[in-house]
Amino acid sequence: MKITFIIYGLGSGGAERAVTGLANYWCHAHEITIITLVKSKPFYELDLKIKLRHCLEGPKQTTNIYSTFSDGIKRTNRLINLLRYEQSEVVISFLMKTNMYALWASKWLHIPCIVSERANHELNKLPKTQEKIRDFSYKFMTHLVVQTHGNKHYYEATIPSQKITVIPNGVSESLQIERSTIEKTKEHIILNVGAFRKAKAQDNLIRAFAQVANKNWRLVFVGDGSNLTNCINLTQQLGLTEHVQFLGAQKNISQYYAKAQIFVFTSRHEGFPNALLEALYFGVPSISSNCPHGPADMITDGENGFLVPVGDVDALAKKMQVLMNSLELREKFRNKALESTKKYEMEYIAAQWMEVIKSVTA
Repeated sequence: MKITFIIYGLGSGGAERAVTGLANYWCHAHEITIITLVKSKPFYELDLKIKLRHCLEGPKQTTNIYSTFSDGIKRTNRLINLLRYEQSEVVISFLMKTNMYALWASKWLHIPCIVSERANHELNKLPKTQEKIRDFSYKFMTHLVVQTHGNKHYYEATIPSQKITVIPNGVSESLQIERSTIEKTKEHIILNVGAFRKAKAQDNLIRAFAQVANKNWRLVFVGDGSNLTNCINLTQQLGLTEHVQFLGAQKNISQYYAKAQIFVFTSRHEGFPNALLEALYFGVPSISSNCPHGPADMITDGENGFLVPVGDVDALAKKMQVLMNSLELREKFRNKALESTKKYEMEYIAAQWMEVIKSVTA
């Protein structure tokens, strides 16, 4: 089958990782093309069998109404030409703005289009104009894939339930291989992985870390983003510089999961947290904010991790201290996490996607 993915770019985000994982898994049995809206160097390794195309060399330079309209026409026309050239049989598009371009191009060519929504727009509100354009455009889709039942409930207000399927993110084959081969030399590390944005709330983790007895522990952050400088400044203000490391975005993330004894996730809202899933898959005892949506789908509080109220720094600090003090509890969470994440391995997730593909191409 000729399957084409469409996404804005191939940076270090969760949607990009999901596209890469599915494309790599399928490329030996199907013809896989990835089209990015802007020219993009893949952050994650892509199999050489995968064809990589792009619409434009870069993002638009101005944001007035004329340039936005003109840019949209160019991207859509380019998409139409690329999809026609590749003779795509089905399109899978990721992220809202990209989804609209993909839908218009696919509709023109009468190609089935599956769109994937990753964000939690119930809390991460869109401007009204964008919301209306999205709802209008989504009338043209063949099927919608979301990551959580919470997100499905949100879209059921405008889309028939039978056209929505819940498929969580999968653990890539490369991570599965690395988990079985990498040396696991544990250190007294509390790990956080994710982009530094306000919604990720890494500042809450820094404040909680300041409350615990952390003499022999290090707090390690992997990720970049607009809120990084604020978090570095907060670390200095709280006198934690010697105990906190900011490592930036990293490709070889497995080595950090292998070393960490605790993983902490503090988001205010999520679509589906890849980093939390990966930490649990590596058996890292984890604490997460109970934000909508995602963490409660993966963690049963007290069984394979801890859930704490969103934004509650004191509760987070208490659970961190409990886990830091108990090797027995960390071992329990490790074993339970390994068991609970088997269902997220790529063979199971890719099979669910393929069921949707077959249903829209039958």
